[in-house]
Amino acid sequence: MANKKRWLTVVGIGPGSPEYLTPAAYKAALMAEVLVGGKRALGLFKDLEKDKHVISGNLEKLYNYLLQRYGRKTAVLVSGDPGFYSLLKWLKGKFPNEDITVIPGISSVQLAFSYLKEGWEDVTFLSLHGRTLEKLDAYIDDLSKGCTKLAILTGGANNPSAIGKYLVSKGISSDMKLWLGIDLGTEHEEIHQVTIKELIDKNIKKAGVVIIGYDKC
Repeated sequence: MANKKRWLTVVGIGPGSPEYLTPAAYKAALMAEVLVGGKRALGLFKDLEKDKHVISGNLEKLYNYLLQRYGRKTAVLVSGDPGFYSLLKWLKGKFPNEDITVIPGISSVQLAFSYLKEGWEDVTFLSLHGRTLEKLDAYIDDLSKGCTKLAILTGGANNPSAIGKYLVSKGISSDMKLWLGIDLGTEHEEIHQVTIKELIDKNIKKAGVVIIGYDKC
């Protein structure tokens, strides 16, 4: 570690609302010279006068931006927790010689299970954002038989209603119940406890957390 520079911090900012921002996350942003993140993430630190850069879908552009600020204390703000489907793995691959600091945050999945008042130690986690719906195929038999819990991050074309349609096409009963949380922890929060049929009928296209099997185990 002695030959590695310590200038890059990945900060989990939780679901994107001030009440779920940890003191450690705020301190990391306060100590940084440069803040990088989505609009909602940067909005949490609008009181801090820092160089700020909005992350777009162009990761190569982000990489070039970070290279230009190499050595300056930089905090990359990620939603939820850095260790759960975030930019951490990508950053480690792009900057293999850096001693990256990681500040954990509250993930949308943690928040979802707190609303359900359920433990999540026996849950299988999937992200279908930018991935194919066929990722669900390995779990169809277990879902059909009963006791299996899935927590699915949705996004893009793989929105909640699209996932519902796919499950039905694979033989899952449209009467199966699921829980859906959208923009959890924010003023735009939506919570739906519905059957798969109701989910499809609602045609919900916003990204969110879908939890299946919580009522069976």
